[in-house]
Amino acid sequence: MRSRIETEALGNIQNPAIFMVSGWAMPKEVMRPFALALSEKYYVVLANLPGISNDESWVDRSRTGMNYDIDALTEQLIDAAPDEAWWLGWSLGGMISAYVAARRSSCVNGLITIASSPSFVEREDWQYGMSEETFDEFVASVKASPKPSLKRFLGLQTLGAQDPKNLMKSLAQAIPMESLNPTALVGGLRLLKGLDVRREWSLLNVPSLHILGANDTLVNKAALEDFTGDQPIQKNVILADCAHQPFIEYPQLCVQEIENFIDANHL
Repeated sequence: MRSRIETEALGNIQNPAIFMVSGWAMPKEVMRPFALALSEKYYVVLANLPGISNDESWVDRSRTGMNYDIDALTEQLIDAAPDEAWWLGWSLGGMISAYVAARRSSCVNGLITIASSPSFVEREDWQYGMSEETFDEFVASVKASPKPSLKRFLGLQTLGAQDPKNLMKSLAQAIPMESLNPTALVGGLRLLKGLDVRREWSLLNVPSLHILGANDTLVNKAALEDFTGDQPIQKNVILADCAHQPFIEYPQLCVQEIENFIDANHL
């Protein structure tokens, strides 16, 4: 059976494995330079979320409806991941990876999240997320005008960066604006709105590293500091003068933090 998840492998398969899951609307090419840096020491497998790709054949074959159910997506990602891998997820990819690490911990050596929090959307007992009204307005704009809405989202991602103009240009160059899959975009947003992994985050029993930019306008650093501060197997790293893309803004520092983390917890 063919995998339903598009992947790309880098590095020596004999090295410890890292499985990387990208964020909403972001193809794996956004993370590829960072993956290349990690592949000097690790076997890195990059994964796209369903329907998000620079390869139109993958966009066409994606069944984005059921694929954005979290449990169906979990099984597909596990099927695509190397055995005994460290799962690394960015933004929505980090939330998904946390869900997998908590519920299927036998498949995950450890968890690394980048610019992720347990809930992206504000809830009755969770004040750190985006308001539901604002989120629903964005979903409506994506349905009506996917390309300009995605460009606005890139602008939000880069707010707080030291060089937001060039960072936004770098992100935009990796995104297939001419072949966007609106169904995949809306499916990913539906998952992002409904996904609340606070319980899973609190039950994590694998070593976990959470990297976040201090200036991130999409993920509140206080959410991590309050939520994981008393859990000894979870470590938070807050990067100063950094927005929603630490692996692009401070790639060498992120690589070093990840190497130190895996070295300290690798059995």
